[in-house]
Amino acid sequence: MSKGYVAYELRHGITEGVVEHKLRVVRVGPDRGIYIAGEAALLDFEVYHLTCSPDHIEISGWRKVLTKYVIEFSPSGKLKTVGPTEYPDVPWSDAAKDGPEPQSLGLFIPNPDPLLIESLDPEHGYQLLRNSSQEKSKEGWNERHTKSELVRLDRKGNVCQRLVLYERRDIEPRD
Repeated sequence: MSKGYVAYELRHGITEGVVEHKLRVVRVGPDRGIYIAGEAALLDFEVYHLTCSPDHIEISGWRKVLTKYVIEFSPSGKLKTVGPTEYPDVPWSDAAKDGPEPQSLGLFIPNPDPLLIESLDPEHGYQLLRNSSQEKSKEGWNERHTKSELVRLDRKGNVCQRLVLYERRDIEPRD
Protein backbone atom coordinates (compact mmCIF):
# COMPACT_ATOMS: atom_id res chain seq x y z
CA MET A 1 0.00 0.00 0.00
CA SER A 2 1.07 3.54 -0.68
CA LYS A 3 -0.77 6.84 -0.73
CA GLY A 4 -3.65 6.50 -3.16
CA TYR A 5 -3.47 2.80 -3.95
CA VAL A 6 -3.32 -0.84 -2.84
CA ALA A 7 -1.37 -3.46 -4.81
CA TYR A 8 -1.79 -7.20 -4.34
CA GLU A 9 -1.04 -10.43 -6.13
CA LEU A 10 -3.49 -12.90 -7.61
CA ARG A 11 -2.15 -16.37 -8.21
CA HIS A 12 -3.40 -19.66 -9.66
CA GLY A 13 -3.96 -22.20 -6.91
CA ILE A 14 -4.28 -19.51 -4.24
CA THR A 15 -6.91 -17.14 -5.62
CA GLU A 16 -10.12 -18.77 -6.84
CA GLY A 17 -10.86 -18.27 -10.53
CA VAL A 18 -7.36 -17.02 -11.39
CA VAL A 19 -5.42 -18.90 -14.08
CA GLU A 20 -2.19 -16.89 -14.04
CA HIS A 21 -0.02 -14.89 -11.67
CA LYS A 22 -0.64 -11.14 -11.75
CA LEU A 23 -0.36 -7.98 -9.71
CA ARG A 24 -3.51 -5.89 -9.38
CA VAL A 25 -3.52 -2.19 -8.51
CA VAL A 26 -6.61 -0.58 -6.97
CA ARG A 27 -6.62 3.21 -6.69
CA VAL A 28 -8.55 5.44 -4.30
CA GLY A 29 -9.22 9.13 -4.83
CA PRO A 30 -11.69 12.01 -4.91
CA ASP A 31 -12.77 11.74 -8.57
CA ARG A 32 -13.51 8.03 -8.97
CA GLY A 33 -13.50 6.67 -5.43
CA ILE A 34 -12.30 3.05 -5.47
CA TYR A 35 -11.41 1.53 -8.85
CA ILE A 36 -9.19 -1.10 -10.43
CA ALA A 37 -6.38 0.83 -12.12
CA GLY A 38 -4.84 -2.16 -13.88
CA GLU A 39 -3.07 -5.49 -13.72
CA ALA A 40 0.43 -6.64 -14.62
CA ALA A 41 1.02 -10.22 -15.80
CA LEU A 42 3.82 -12.00 -13.93
CA LEU A 43 5.67 -15.28 -14.27
CA ASP A 44 4.61 -17.70 -11.55
CA PHE A 45 6.84 -17.31 -8.47
CA GLU A 46 6.60 -17.24 -4.68
CA VAL A 47 6.50 -13.58 -3.62
CA TYR A 48 8.87 -12.56 -0.82
CA HIS A 49 8.80 -8.79 -1.19
CA LEU A 50 6.25 -6.23 -2.34
CA THR A 51 7.23 -2.59 -1.94
CA CYS A 52 4.84 0.20 -2.90
CA SER A 53 6.14 3.70 -3.66
CA PRO A 54 4.32 6.76 -5.02
CA ASP A 55 5.52 6.15 -8.61
CA HIS A 56 6.25 2.41 -8.78
CA ILE A 57 5.91 -1.03 -7.21
CA GLU A 58 8.68 -3.60 -6.77
CA ILE A 59 7.70 -7.24 -6.46
CA SER A 60 10.22 -10.05 -6.15
CA GLY A 61 10.50 -13.63 -5.05
CA TRP A 62 11.70 -17.10 -5.90
CA ARG A 63 11.03 -19.04 -9.05
CA LYS A 64 14.02 -21.16 -10.08
CA VAL A 65 16.07 -18.03 -9.40
CA LEU A 66 15.41 -14.72 -7.67
CA THR A 67 12.93 -12.91 -9.95
CA LYS A 68 12.01 -9.23 -9.78
CA TYR A 69 9.57 -6.89 -11.51
CA VAL A 70 9.15 -3.14 -11.31
CA ILE A 71 5.69 -1.81 -12.15
CA GLU A 72 5.85 1.88 -13.03
CA PHE A 73 2.95 4.34 -13.14
CA SER A 74 2.87 6.51 -16.25
CA PRO A 75 1.59 10.10 -15.95
CA SER A 76 -1.71 8.91 -17.46
CA GLY A 77 -2.01 6.28 -14.69
CA LYS A 78 -1.32 3.26 -16.92
CA LEU A 79 0.91 0.49 -15.60
CA LYS A 80 4.24 -0.23 -17.30
CA THR A 81 5.92 -3.54 -16.44
CA VAL A 82 9.72 -3.70 -16.34
CA GLY A 83 10.98 -7.24 -16.03
CA PRO A 84 11.23 -9.95 -15.19
CA THR A 85 14.82 -9.50 -14.13
CA GLU A 86 16.41 -12.71 -12.91
CA TYR A 87 19.37 -13.00 -10.53
CA PRO A 88 20.83 -16.51 -10.96
CA ASP A 89 23.79 -15.82 -8.63
CA VAL A 90 21.60 -15.00 -5.60
CA PRO A 91 20.94 -18.06 -3.42
CA TRP A 92 17.45 -18.81 -2.16
CA SER A 93 18.43 -18.09 1.46
CA ASP A 94 19.50 -14.54 0.53
CA ALA A 95 16.43 -13.87 -1.61
CA ALA A 96 14.09 -13.84 1.39
CA LYS A 97 16.26 -11.69 3.69
CA ASP A 98 15.90 -8.10 2.55
CA GLY A 99 12.85 -5.89 2.29
CA PRO A 100 9.41 -5.99 3.82
CA GLU A 101 7.21 -9.05 3.50
CA PRO A 102 3.97 -8.34 1.65
CA GLN A 103 0.96 -7.85 3.91
CA SER A 104 -1.72 -10.47 3.64
CA LEU A 105 -5.15 -9.37 2.46
CA GLY A 106 -6.88 -11.87 4.65
CA LEU A 107 -5.60 -15.40 4.40
CA PHE A 108 -5.64 -16.97 7.87
CA ILE A 109 -6.03 -13.59 9.63
CA PRO A 110 -8.74 -13.52 12.31
CA ASN A 111 -10.44 -10.11 12.33
CA PRO A 112 -7.50 -7.70 12.46
CA ASP A 113 -8.05 -3.98 12.79
CA PRO A 114 -8.88 -2.07 9.61
CA LEU A 115 -5.89 -0.75 7.70
CA LEU A 116 -6.19 2.93 6.82
CA ILE A 117 -5.36 3.82 3.22
CA GLU A 118 -3.98 7.31 2.65
CA SER A 119 -5.51 9.26 -0.22
CA LEU A 120 -5.83 12.74 -1.70
CA ASP A 121 -9.58 12.64 -1.04
CA PRO A 122 -10.44 15.17 1.71
CA GLU A 123 -14.12 14.17 1.80
CA HIS A 124 -13.70 10.42 2.36
CA GLY A 125 -11.69 7.91 4.32
CA TYR A 126 -10.54 4.56 2.95
CA GLN A 127 -10.03 1.32 4.87
CA LEU A 128 -8.93 -2.17 4.03
CA LEU A 129 -11.11 -4.60 6.00
CA ARG A 130 -9.91 -8.18 6.45
CA ASN A 131 -12.27 -10.64 8.06
CA SER A 132 -12.29 -14.33 8.74
CA SER A 133 -15.09 -16.30 10.38
CA GLN A 134 -15.76 -19.93 11.06
CA GLU A 135 -18.96 -21.72 11.97
CA LYS A 136 -20.53 -25.16 11.90
CA SER A 137 -23.28 -25.88 9.41
CA LYS A 138 -26.48 -27.68 10.40
CA GLU A 139 -24.93 -30.82 8.92
CA GLY A 140 -21.85 -30.47 11.15
CA TRP A 141 -19.40 -29.25 8.51
CA ASN A 142 -16.84 -26.57 9.40
CA GLU A 143 -17.37 -23.55 7.17
CA ARG A 144 -14.68 -20.86 6.97
CA HIS A 145 -15.26 -17.57 5.20
CA THR A 146 -12.40 -15.16 4.45
CA LYS A 147 -13.00 -11.77 2.90
CA SER A 148 -10.90 -8.66 2.21
CA GLU A 149 -12.52 -5.51 0.94
CA LEU A 150 -11.66 -1.89 0.42
CA VAL A 151 -14.30 0.57 1.64
CA ARG A 152 -14.85 4.30 1.12
CA LEU A 153 -16.35 6.09 4.11
CA ASP A 154 -18.11 9.45 4.22
CA ARG A 155 -17.37 11.97 6.98
CA LYS A 156 -19.91 10.28 9.27
CA GLY A 157 -18.22 6.90 8.88
CA ASN A 158 -20.89 5.40 6.62
CA VAL A 159 -19.75 3.07 3.85
CA CYS A 160 -20.57 4.68 0.51
CA GLN A 161 -18.54 2.37 -1.76
CA ARG A 162 -16.90 -1.03 -1.45
CA LEU A 163 -14.80 -3.32 -3.59
CA VAL A 164 -14.15 -6.95 -2.62
CA LEU A 165 -10.49 -7.76 -3.24
CA TYR A 166 -10.51 -11.36 -2.06
CA GLU A 167 -13.16 -13.79 -0.91
CA ARG A 168 -13.06 -17.49 -0.22
CA ARG A 169 -15.35 -20.03 1.39
CA ASP A 170 -13.96 -23.36 2.53
CA ILE A 171 -15.97 -26.31 3.79
CA GLU A 172 -14.17 -28.98 5.81
CA PRO A 173 -15.67 -32.36 6.66
CA ARG A 174 -16.77 -32.94 10.20
CA ASP A 175 -14.57 -34.95 12.54
